[in-house]
Amino acid sequence: MLIGWTGIITGIIVLIIGVGYGILNIKDGEKRVGTICIVIGILLSISISIGSGYWLYGTESGKRAQKDWISETSGGIERVVTVYDINGQVIQTYEGKFDIETNEQNYILFEDENGERHTIYYTTGTIIVDEK
Repeated sequence: MLIGWTGIITGIIVLIIGVGYGILNIKDGEKRVGTICIVIGILLSISISIGSGYWLYGTESGKRAQKDWISETSGGIERVVTVYDINGQVIQTYEGKFDIETNEQNYILFEDENGERHTIYYTTGTIIVDEK
């Protein structure tokens, strides 16, 4: 999501710079150069903004980025975490609004709504995280 918004903001900045540079050239008597700068600035900003917006709202990776951003900035997403042992028996279930962190060391980390931190290693079992 940050990439998409960065692209949109970059498009707006390109527009402002292109139009500003074009206006300065028109004032200096360079009407043709000024007009070309304005047109190029507008076209670049539109293409950057449309491309970034498409990535953000039209691709699955953009949708995942939005979900990650929402989870990161709003204290998590309503989830159910179910921990199973190696035989498929439920060990523990956690429900609530939280953000989950994973890493390459085979564990997940999250804080529940009571502020308790949970680190669950899944080297000998399975963890299923479902969004409510």
